[in-house]
Formats: sequence, C-alpha cells, structure tokens
Amino acid sequence: MSDKTGILLLSHGSRLDDGEEVIKAYKEMYAEEFPDMPVEYGFMEIRKPGIPETIKKLTEENDLEKIIVVPVFVAHGLHTKRDIPGMLGIESDFESEEGHHHHHHDHDDHDHGHSHGHHHHHHHDHDEEPVKFDGEIVLTDPLGIDKRMYEIIKDRVSEHL
Repeated sequence: MSDKTGILLLSHGSRLDDGEEVIKAYKEMYAEEFPDMPVEYGFMEIRKPGIPETIKKLTEENDLEKIIVVPVFVAHGLHTKRDIPGMLGIESDFESEEGHHHHHHDHDDHDHGHSHGHHHHHHHDHDEEPVKFDGEIVLTDPLGIDKRMYEIIKDRVSEHL
C-alpha cells in the first residue's frame, strides 16, 4: 500500500446522528489498524462533511496520488451508480447506459416516513464546490452480498429468538 493513497469512507447522510456514529467508528477502526493510511469519512448528502470537503481535507493533509472511495451502502442504487460518480467527477457506466435524463426518485425507501415526496436538497448542495483532485479516484462497489454480512443478519435474529 502506497503512502500516496487515501481512503474516503462514504455514508449516505442523515439528519439523525446514528449514521455518523457508525461511519466514524469504521474510520477509527481503520486508522487504528493502518495508522499510516490517510482515512476520512464523509457524507453524500444532508450532513457535513460532504464529498468535496472530505477530499479537500485528505489532499491538504497528505500528498496523495490516489483516493479510494468506499460507499458503505448495502447495495448499488442510483446513488452509487449515478450521483456519487457525478459528484466525484468520474465516468459512470449508468450515464452511458441511460443517457443524461434526470430520474426523480423520492427517498421513501430510506426516509422512513419523514417528508415523503421529492426533496431536492440532494445532488445540488455540493455542486458549487466540485471535487478538486488531480490524481486518480477509485469508487469501489458497496458492501453487497457477503457471508460476513449474512453472519451479522443471523446475529440480529438470534438476539431475539
């Protein structure tokens, strides 16, 4: 692992503090195991620091040639396929497949009853500050299907059996 590589652990962002506590804990675990690896966490929307701010922090404090962005999401969706690549200024397979029309998707799937409908805070609140980084940005897959995730699901169930 090169000391020219930084890591951005990316969370969705929420008005509640729980998500930040989780992503911050993962950042701290990573920093403890790999103390020489620059690692920060940031949020796609709603919460600060956003993607541009986090990349700015990583690059101001380290001489980086590469940033690996890990979306700590369960699965691919419009965010990981379209929105996040757009914010990072990297090529999205999704755009080339879909053209550039805007899909309106409300966040009913993970807004749990708060303000249903189209809330347009997302995708625009960081537009005025694009990502500034001359090096390589790699966006990894989200967590996806993994036996380790399945073990966690079993643990959650067994707590209540």
